[in-house]
Amino acid sequence: MADLREYRRRRDPCRTPEPMPDTAPVPDTAPGASGGDRFVIQEHHARRLHYDVRLERDGVLVSFAVPKNLLTEPGEVRLAVHTEDHPLEYLSFSGQISAGEYGAGTMSIWDTGSYQTEKWAPDEIAVVLRGERTRGRFVFFAGGEGRDREWMVRRRSDPGSLPVTGTAHAPVVTVDGRRLKLSNLDKVLYPAAGFRKGQVIDYYARIAPVLLPYLSDRPVTLRRFPDGVVGQSFFEKNVPRHAPDWVRTVELPTPGSGKGAATTHFAVVSDLATLVWLANLAVLELHVPQWTVGPRGGRHPPDLLVFDLDPGAPATVVDCCRVAERVLAVLEADGLDAVPKTSGGKGLQVYAPVRTGNPERTSSYARAVAERLARETPEAVVPRMAKVERTGKVFIDWSQNNPAKTTVAPYSLRAREQPTVSTPLTWEEVRSCRRPADLVFTAADVLARVERQGDLWTPTGQPGATLPRRMP
Repeated sequence: MADLREYRRRRDPCRTPEPMPDTAPVPDTAPGASGGDRFVIQEHHARRLHYDVRLERDGVLVSFAVPKNLLTEPGEVRLAVHTEDHPLEYLSFSGQISAGEYGAGTMSIWDTGSYQTEKWAPDEIAVVLRGERTRGRFVFFAGGEGRDREWMVRRRSDPGSLPVTGTAHAPVVTVDGRRLKLSNLDKVLYPAAGFRKGQVIDYYARIAPVLLPYLSDRPVTLRRFPDGVVGQSFFEKNVPRHAPDWVRTVELPTPGSGKGAATTHFAVVSDLATLVWLANLAVLELHVPQWTVGPRGGRHPPDLLVFDLDPGAPATVVDCCRVAERVLAVLEADGLDAVPKTSGGKGLQVYAPVRTGNPERTSSYARAVAERLARETPEAVVPRMAKVERTGKVFIDWSQNNPAKTTVAPYSLRAREQPTVSTPLTWEEVRSCRRPADLVFTAADVLARVERQGDLWTPTGQPGATLPRRMP
């Protein structure tokens, strides 16, 4: 329940011109149903000049005091003191607060408008402000444990704002100088979340700065969902025939292809325009191999080692975390740096950048690690795919290192009930995981994480260590 008791406690209605609500509790509303989406920014000349940012939520104004006004440059961070909730009447308040009173000084309305909520959590609020003077994405986040009032605010970059022409039904956007005609932006692709195709495109456009480096030079296998996640889907390796001529493609041998083709023309996603084009085709998932191609399409040896950890019910991602810690210990003993990420589904993946001249070496090494851990704890780990052996255990799928196979790319959406994302993690998040929900991240969550923590997947883009000659 929203609570204005602190607001009343700090003010004497006989001495302040500020609005004073009655003592009745603010009525409960449904979670997230604020009854409005207004905001106001007030210029407050108190002991020090600052700006009070107030967001309408659940019948009150959630308030922050920000020195020197909101930020203008993306990436900047500033203190934002989380003050007491204010009554809605404060949306239009300006005046002189008497000396000796709380907040004494002159207050005037600096900006007002509406906002869109991207995330609202106890320790993080992400919004898009649409005012006369303030427009853009901002994230307010708690400063840490024991500092309930000391929040911060970051101005978020907005790469998803693409220049638009055309009509509302068939907008044309300009991306890196390429003109793209978008379609069916209101089509719901995640019915349980009401997540539309336009939001899929927006997510990929905004996550592109951290996603594209891990797609570059890797032939991509596309998973398309033209009717959303509850409809039929299909994997697509051959780039669609109607692809623009500026989309980079690479022809690679595909022996044993189910379609009988000796070679396949894969797309290589190396720029924002290609990524937006694919998102407009309802490509939700992007899958890539653990190797890259050169400028002329020649295939390089693997540069990544992967362990795909898949829990067999009733095991969960929590069990995968415990196994991941053991995988990390083996890799560190062999001089390899490892980074974890969620699969975006029920499992976990551990990657390590490596150097090897033998395309089969990563598979044999990963298999040896999986079999060693299974020998040590056969009740918890299984290295074979047979489902009959996997009940209550974690399957370490070492076979994903096969050069013919792919894994979901970091920051890729997944086709689940909610728009979850294959999310890079810290090892501390792995160690502290106690519930499956601890490691579930949606598109909005991941955008906010990247703004706060940066790109956690960076180590995989660095030169890797040579795989040891001996087996673990």
